[in-house]
Amino acid sequence: MTGYINSPAKPITIQHRLYIINKAGTGEAHYIVLTPDHSDILSYNVKTDHWKITKDICNFGVAEVDNLLYIFGGYNKRTARHLDACFRYNPFEGIWSVLPSMPRPRAKFSTDVLKGKIIVTGGELPDGRQSVMCDMFDPAKNSWTELRPLISPRSNHACAVFNDELYCAGGCNGNQFHNNLWVYEGQKWQELDKECPQKLPINLDRFAMVKQGRSFYFIGGVSCKKDRDFPGRFKFVTERRIFSYATTVSALEETQNDSMSSRLVSPWCNKLPTMTFARHSAGVAAIGHKLYVFGGSVLETGQQVRLVECFNTATGEWEDDFRFRKGDVSNVTCVVLEVPNKQDDEQVHYKLKWVLW
Repeated sequence: MTGYINSPAKPITIQHRLYIINKAGTGEAHYIVLTPDHSDILSYNVKTDHWKITKDICNFGVAEVDNLLYIFGGYNKRTARHLDACFRYNPFEGIWSVLPSMPRPRAKFSTDVLKGKIIVTGGELPDGRQSVMCDMFDPAKNSWTELRPLISPRSNHACAVFNDELYCAGGCNGNQFHNNLWVYEGQKWQELDKECPQKLPINLDRFAMVKQGRSFYFIGGVSCKKDRDFPGRFKFVTERRIFSYATTVSALEETQNDSMSSRLVSPWCNKLPTMTFARHSAGVAAIGHKLYVFGGSVLETGQQVRLVECFNTATGEWEDDFRFRKGDVSNVTCVVLEVPNKQDDEQVHYKLKWVLW
């Protein structure tokens, strides 16, 4: 028998939490509170949850669908094994559920939500090789489906969705970094422009890719360049750069000598100001018209970056915001969840008692 979910008691108040989830194995999940419309930060009081599910696990995948959090795969540092395990977290019940395993164990892959389904692309396999495999998890059916593979193997790449199309950029294959920009359409991966393929301005991995408006922004990461001082060797540099790609750019027509000629406008903007700190493996969240960059590390020193910076897409300027005083933010990702206030826990359990009866 099922009773009413709503009760005459006080309504539950909701916190809109932006989680900055540690992917280095500490099990920490820091969070700050956003306004209900997610356009601004309501409270800078950083709090931390500790999740046993992610303890000792690094480079796993994270996704959110219908306010449910999904954790996929990763690498167990304690057992030195790649994982295929999948879990789902319900923030209203405070319960983790075990889901069907991924078809293959892997880490350092990308997870994105396309039309309500979670797409897992590429990644590092147990033998250390990079993968071309793509799989789709359907939360409604609680099952996995294999998709067409990537054009070539990738790990530490980034993906983002625009207009129900999934884009894949950069990453590494073996010891080589790449500057590809692919799109998944017609149920297969292809170059974004077959006649003149679009490329990132540099070979890049461990960077952040985020959609804002009609543009993709690429932030930080590690670039791979030829070392001028040592021919045949490559130099790895932690980047401070940010650049963008406009998804809709058309040719401009100009009048010259009474004749019409067209000039193609590049969709790339490579002249945006740089961050204060170089960083890779950072988390990025679009809050209003600002892109907030949380945590990350510096490859050259191994230090983590505690300063949070935000890029104002309206003014084209960077601002220093706040610092993490505690916890590990060396390798993080971001997700927003609606969570009942702690003072309402008793009310939540009361409601669940009626639902489960």
